[in-house]
This record gives sequence, structure tokens and C-alpha cells, in this order.
Amino acid sequence: MPKSDLDRQIHLNIEENVPLAPFTSFRVGGPARFLIGVRTLRELQEALRFAERMKLPFCILGGGSNLLVSDAGFPGVVIRLLMNRVTRSGGMVQVQAGFDLTALVHRTVGWGLSGLESLAGIPGTVGGAVRGNAGAYGGAMADVLATVSALDAGTLQPLTLRRDQCAFAYRDSRFKREPGLIVVGALLALTPGDRGEIGSKVAETLAKREAKQLSCDRSAGSFFMNPMVDDAVLIRRFEEDQGVRCRECRIPAGWLIDQAGLRSLKVGGAAVSHRHANYLVNTGAATAAEVVELARLVKKEVQVKLGVVLKEEVSPVGLVI
Repeated sequence: MPKSDLDRQIHLNIEENVPLAPFTSFRVGGPARFLIGVRTLRELQEALRFAERMKLPFCILGGGSNLLVSDAGFPGVVIRLLMNRVTRSGGMVQVQAGFDLTALVHRTVGWGLSGLESLAGIPGTVGGAVRGNAGAYGGAMADVLATVSALDAGTLQPLTLRRDQCAFAYRDSRFKREPGLIVVGALLALTPGDRGEIGSKVAETLAKREAKQLSCDRSAGSFFMNPMVDDAVLIRRFEEDQGVRCRECRIPAGWLIDQAGLRSLKVGGAAVSHRHANYLVNTGAATAAEVVELARLVKKEVQVKLGVVLKEEVSPVGLVI
């Protein structure tokens, strides 16, 4: 009698001492002690069992667009989420964590489903977008989430969490605060609409990003979160300078960095982008240590000159920013 899927032994492809830089948009960072790509929930569970047997820490790697990896690498097990199936039933879309976010946006356009237009062009995977509650232009991932499928790394039990159980906030979620909860998929509640209109909105979003030159070449995109500011004079200064209203008292971090005179500031091979001041970029041969030193210098100068404390949006691996 053939073995069932539950009885069949899982064979993982376990690689040792694999450089992590090629898996990140920053293109910096040392090797992982072990790297395991997983395509199913059972493979993810087995990879976590492997880490436990080896008594090693683990970290999850998705699209690598929001990570800064230590020059020393990661002395444990890096688990790369490769599960990338997507299905729909009416306006409900079930998507796995490894699916590319921008590809999902375009897929939903083809289905005539609205809700993801403002996220077009944001690099990374669905899992990372859920974990960080990715967003732009007034929209965020949490806006369209019905439930999140997760795996408890401690018990290896799968969970289904309602949106109100995920503690979503600005660029934050329960999954960021509880790294033992691994996002493996999401159920999105989207709205049927005119395919042409939805496609036009996506094109508008992409055009806005292109106009602001929001590429992610050798960077992690926006390095700092847009901070909430209680200085009425600074808020008015921003509004007069940009000709827009300040949303929820949040001022764009890039504007603050620019106002502090830090555009194109460099530390070794790391620099504040001359195109977008909230992008810290690898000019070609930057180290993670140089990026960290640049980030610390930017935070210090913005606080000294403008009285605002910046907080990183990027996720560090094997280091403290």
C-alpha cells in the first residue's frame, strides 16, 4: 500500500555556508550556517525541527527586500519560504507567503478585483507584506486581510488568525513582535470591479513610484518609518513646503532627512540616496557595518537638528541597528 502524504518522509535540501547577500535587495551580508528552501507547510515544520535538533536559531527569508544581514552572516538556520500558490473564489483570494506582492497585484487586476492597487510596485513577498503591514499612498496590507495563516514555531501547529487578532498598526503587526509566529499565507477580501479602472489605478500608482524614483536597487526601500510628529511648527513647515496635508501627524522620513541636510551623506560604500533621502543604498561595495553606521548618523542628526526620533523599518538579521 502506498504511503500517504502524512506518512511520507520529508527530504529537505539543506545547504551549508551559503552567502545571503544575493538573496537580499541590499546585496550585503555574510553566510548562513544553513539555508533551507521550503515549498510546503510540512517542509517548513521539518526545517524548524532541524533547527531544534541542531540547537540553532532560525530566521525566515522571503523576498529579502526589507532585510539588512550582518557581515558575519547568520549563525543558524535560514528558512526561505518558496510556497507560492494563489487561488480565488469570487472576491476572496487565498495566497501563500512566498508569492511576489507585485505579481499578486497584477494577477488581481486580471481577475477584476480591487483592493491592492496602492501596493503596486512594493517589492517583496506576500508574507513580508503581511508581517510589516506594507503600504503606500493611503493603503495598507491589513486593509484587505480577512485571515492570516501562520505556523507556531514552538508547537509546530498551524493557526488561522482573524485580522483583529494580528495587532496590525503602521508598518507593524503581531508577527513582527512575535517572531515565533511565521506567516505562511493570507486570505484577502477584495472587491469585484471594472478591470480597466483597476488597471488604470495600478498604472497610476506605478507612475507615482517611478516619478519619485522609488526603485529598490541595492537598498531596502524606505529605511525608516514615517514618524509621528507633535511639533506644530515643523508640521506646518512640511505642509507649506510640500503643498499637502500631513496625514495622522506623520511626516515622511525622507523629507526630514533632507531637511537635516543629509542627502547623499556617505559612510564607506553606504550612502543616503540623492534621489530619495529615506533610501540608504549600497553604492557597490558597502558592508552591513557601514549601513548601520550611516543609519545611526542619520538618526542622530535628525534628532539633533529637528527633534524627531526615527525608527527603522528595515529588519536586521544577526545585528543590532
